[in-house]
Amino acid sequence: MSEDRRKYAIDSDSEPERLERQAQLAGIDKHLGYISKASVFNVLDVGCGSGSMTRLLARANPDAKVVGLDQREEYLEVARQYAANEQIANIEFLAGDAFSLPFGDGEFDFVWHKYLLQWLHDPKAALAEMKRVTRPGGRVLSCTFDGFLLEHYPVDRELQDFLEMVMPKICDSYAGRKIPAILNELGFADISVEFEPDRLFTVTGAIEDEMRRNLFVQWKAGFPSVAKIWGNEDEAAQYVERLFAYLDRDDTFSACALYFVLGKVPE
Repeated sequence: MSEDRRKYAIDSDSEPERLERQAQLAGIDKHLGYISKASVFNVLDVGCGSGSMTRLLARANPDAKVVGLDQREEYLEVARQYAANEQIANIEFLAGDAFSLPFGDGEFDFVWHKYLLQWLHDPKAALAEMKRVTRPGGRVLSCTFDGFLLEHYPVDRELQDFLEMVMPKICDSYAGRKIPAILNELGFADISVEFEPDRLFTVTGAIEDEMRRNLFVQWKAGFPSVAKIWGNEDEAAQYVERLFAYLDRDDTFSACALYFVLGKVPE
């Protein structure tokens, strides 16, 4: 594992199936609206997980070769099975690291990633690799959350202190807002930014059952890391219970934005 990559704290044997259900909750088909309609013939999905978006990109671009890449072979086995079940012919899944992409320079017209950069200590290095494998005139689209589990009102001060101590050591909850500046530093052109509420983690009033279940599974998988960071397993468990009790209330609001940051590789 690259030293630039945080531990994927929510990794589990059932994670590919959770990712597949999460993609349905997120309504990822709407993400296609942020993607240029220009013809593309080689597409890369970095950190593809169960391959839900990879398959969507392949179906939306039937004349293109679409590659999904993830470092976990067990996730890719599930992704390949989903693609086979849907009889998608123009798709391939490969194992690889975002910091050393196993492709030549300028090999892709379009590179996509979602919920990846928050796990990386050096997202700039990963984005530089994505730029390298994108042809001049091609584009990289970063889909990244911002405010994950840290923006709540009214504020429960003790719960907020717990989250503000634990979350930065697990992932970068504010990764989304940093991407435009990073793309600018890397020399991308025509940088554009759009954002919307993240449908998975923006909660008005009591959280919906399926969203709650998705978040609970994430916390369950990540709890060993959370307890280690906090230093007291019983106290950490009490705070997690407190978080879900907060999300179950009718009088609370939790915000999380989803940034779509598009950059063009100069010609």
